Amino acid sequence: MTARPLAAIGAAVGATAAGIGWLYLLRHAGPLDAGPRVPMALPLQRLAGGAAQPLARLLVAWLPAGVVAGLVLVAAGYRRRPARAAITFGMTLVLLLALGAAADAVTASETLRSHLAAQPQRAATWLAAALVALGAAVPPGRRRA
Repeated sequence: MTARPLAAIGAAVGATAAGIGWLYLLRHAGPLDAGPRVPMALPLQRLAGGAAQPLARLLVAWLPAGVVAGLVLVAAGYRRRPARAAITFGMTLVLLLALGAAADAVTASETLRSHLAAQPQRAATWLAAALVALGAAVPPGRRRA
């Protein structure tokens, strides 16, 4: 495998981990308790009653993660914004679908397979992937010499 695909995978995995991590860190941030609550933004918090998170927190967590992923992709040679957005959207979506199913399986003490079908219906998953893609499209591509 060449460096570009590895960079794309690393950027998507890193953005997903960063977005989830920031969202967990921000979940008690009072000033970011703005906007409509997005259900199941933190699936592991379902049992504690904290799975829904305000839109402002999702924006603050996922957009910067996407910008950093975009910078990594520009450095790897992905100059076109639509390509960076598509790569990060697709990979982040797949990761979040799998992680959401795993979180549901853990919190319900059931098999992973029984929770896969419910994941695509969650708006939080699609919104997070879209915010990462939007962030990845922000950095300008390097001009060719």
